[in-house]
Amino acid sequence: MDAVAMKSVTQLTVNADHLQGAIGALFKARTVAVVGISADHAKLGNVILRNVVKNGFAGNIYGVCRAPVEPGVFESGYERVRFVQAFSEIEEPVDVALFAVPADMVVTALASVPLGRLRLAVILASGFTETGERGASLETALRQYCLETQLPVVGPNCQGVVVPGVKLQMTFSPMYNQMLEGKVAIVSQSGAMAGYMANNLMRRGVGLCCVVSSGNEAVLTAADYIHALADKPECRVVLCYIEQIKNGRHFARSVQRLGPQQRIVVVKSGRSTAGVAAASSHTGAMASDDRVIDGVFRQLGVVRARDSATAIDVAMALANGRRMKGGAVGILSVAGGLAVELSDLLELDGFTVPPFDPDTLERLKAKVPEFGASRNPIDLSGAILTQESLFEEVLNLFARARNLDGFAIISTFIRNPAFAHAIVRMYRSTDKPVVVCWTGTPEQTPESLEILTRSGIPIYGDTGRVALALRAIRGDTDIS
Repeated sequence: MDAVAMKSVTQLTVNADHLQGAIGALFKARTVAVVGISADHAKLGNVILRNVVKNGFAGNIYGVCRAPVEPGVFESGYERVRFVQAFSEIEEPVDVALFAVPADMVVTALASVPLGRLRLAVILASGFTETGERGASLETALRQYCLETQLPVVGPNCQGVVVPGVKLQMTFSPMYNQMLEGKVAIVSQSGAMAGYMANNLMRRGVGLCCVVSSGNEAVLTAADYIHALADKPECRVVLCYIEQIKNGRHFARSVQRLGPQQRIVVVKSGRSTAGVAAASSHTGAMASDDRVIDGVFRQLGVVRARDSATAIDVAMALANGRRMKGGAVGILSVAGGLAVELSDLLELDGFTVPPFDPDTLERLKAKVPEFGASRNPIDLSGAILTQESLFEEVLNLFARARNLDGFAIISTFIRNPAFAHAIVRMYRSTDKPVVVCWTGTPEQTPESLEILTRSGIPIYGDTGRVALALRAIRGDTDIS
């Protein structure tokens, strides 16, 4: 055995530039392969190949199948897939290859790849450290092989990768079949959590720049993906679900590389005894001192969300890139009680709901009916039902208030889409943050919600979540 092979796993590392180049190749993939194709359409490899083809990836696609693929096995649409019986038959460099093979065959499958032919491997199989001693030995062997050959690996025990910018849907999950490109990157040790967060964000109009299901992180860790995303300024939010931080210094350095317009939001699980035990059996994660994690996150400016639903709300608030320069919030509402409730919540969170500047106040007094309220918060009450133009007229004055740093708009069950259009025009007229509390459900106000969802405005169904969103926009890091 040569000198490199005799080194222990802990002495080996993947060259940093090589590693980052591999992740960069994922973001701009032109050639991909799926290893583990068979004549059985229900097999995992076939499901993933189908997703790659059907979701519009325009690059070269290879399917690696040990037995020849008989004519008619795959339906129309697969004509451009090149089927081979061994990876060595692929004569061009491959950016990303997904291996849909059992855990005890993974290293053998990787060893069949000619050195230098593959930039990034994705390993789906479970059965590694999360299952106990035998699985841990398999993961050690996988890591040893990958470090010796300098092959970066996503996983194992993961659901794959998604890059909407190149229409690459390299997972078995159907949640990504309607990919929406945008400003949020998801890195999650849990594949199901990644799908849950992605689906909820896209359903609310927030697009994704990538989704990485990182699994056990035998080679590549969350820190590596964060490091690479720092070089993608179009990615405004990095949203992470993490069960274990394997190298604290590397994680800190990666977070510090993020640009001034990029924010990182983390759900760090394993805070309780039960959570630690669950994480160990899920991805083989080891316990860490949660108080230390809290302190490090505060120093780094990491937004720590208490749960995944909160993290989704925060990512939505931050995705448009708008930030508050101060803590003064203007509230415009068609429901007085909700405006009072939001005022209380904001002041308890350290915001102010100040009187309008004199010029704005005088203009508002000329517009708002006597039974409404022209001070901050503005209460238009039911007047807008008989004076449709009033809402937008007041919105325009509201948006020009010089002493405010952000705006909250509260609407109830208003079916007329003209009001949603007015909110969108107001949002586009200012560079200050705008957050909407819309209490109508999709069944009650479908057209209005569709208009708002497409606009990129953060929308929430209650005042508590609006206050939380404004805290995130202000720059708070402990969000709960």
